[in-house]
Amino acid sequence: MATTDLHFVAGSLTPVKRGIRLLGGAVDDGVQVDAAAAAMANVSTHGTISAWFMVPDNTGTYCIIGAGDANVVEFISLTVEAGTIQVACTDNTTAQWDYNTAANTVTPHKWHHVALVQDANTPKVYLDGNEMALTETTGTTSESWFKACAGIDGMHIGAAEEGGDAALIKEFKGYISRVKIWAGTTSASALTAAQVKEDYLGAAIGTPHNFWSLDQSLTDAGSGADNGTAVGDIIYSDANEFSSRLTFLETVPLTADNISIMCDQGVGYAYSVLAA
Repeated sequence: MATTDLHFVAGSLTPVKRGIRLLGGAVDDGVQVDAAAAAMANVSTHGTISAWFMVPDNTGTYCIIGAGDANVVEFISLTVEAGTIQVACTDNTTAQWDYNTAANTVTPHKWHHVALVQDANTPKVYLDGNEMALTETTGTTSESWFKACAGIDGMHIGAAEEGGDAALIKEFKGYISRVKIWAGTTSASALTAAQVKEDYLGAAIGTPHNFWSLDQSLTDAGSGADNGTAVGDIIYSDANEFSSRLTFLETVPLTADNISIMCDQGVGYAYSVLAA
């Protein structure tokens, strides 16, 4: 039997979060929430977008949530690219701001909490409750938000809309859970550092405009009540590090003549043996 006939994977069984699993690639899978985008366009000057996510690698480009205009290049997006958090805003083909965190900020197969905050001054990014240092690519109009991007009419959880043609790109690969949006015209919608930390720790911060738990449902529990619509295949999942590694093996999928799965003191183990 060749060494490549044996495959082994191990990972933590905690924490576990219920959300959706998306497989990435050329197929458009995600949650369409156009009504939420339309409600904010030409209105919201302050806001916060937060979510829990887990990616399987630090090589791909995976959009957590993206809003865009179907007729012109105009968008706001929150993306993981090669292990880096990237946030961007473009108004009618003109880049307003584009920032990214340091390399390898994101750890594969680990649940992360991310928040993008716009306080009508400059965007801030928090990861796991901590504000991150940002590198500016473009910052000509750093105070821009949805009001400046009045043409935005679409939004997706799990994909970006940046081409001005309603096409979805940067399809997410991995898991997304508990997406929240606070939006408005006052600073109350731009969470403070302390509030972001509380959101990360699970505390309720007022009533978000939108809140999709993605727990077996696309219902919006926020004040906007903008329920999502499934695009492609939405796979509901209870995910942890182990199931992420099991699903997104970087070599070949875990299929074999014999598969054994076990756990020991909070760690999951699996190995497969292919026929010789």
